[in-house]
Amino acid sequence: MKLMKNVFADFEPFAEPGRWAGFRGWLRGKRTGRAYEVVIKASIAKYPNQEPAVYMNPHPERHHWIGDGRLCYLRRGHVWNPAEDTFAQAVIIAAKYVDEFDGRG
Repeated sequence: MKLMKNVFADFEPFAEPGRWAGFRGWLRGKRTGRAYEVVIKASIAKYPNQEPAVYMNPHPERHHWIGDGRLCYLRRGHVWNPAEDTFAQAVIIAAKYVDEFDGRG
């Protein structure tokens, strides 16, 4: 939580008791200036063993989204490690995605 507060100060924690916990905030596209609402959330029962999901509204493009609305991404050369990986890494993935796809959809 400290890393999120220091690095992503605009993201706020949230929880739905017994179900979900995560962070929500906004990322702005550099090409279009469009604001993207970003929600990073994980099942309380499955975190940290299961990686948090990344949701975004609007979607900058149509091709990288799973049926339930999650961003589909590939961690090249890295597999989620529950002992080391964090919600902040999911925000970084979302930020890289916005940088790459904003205005290209």
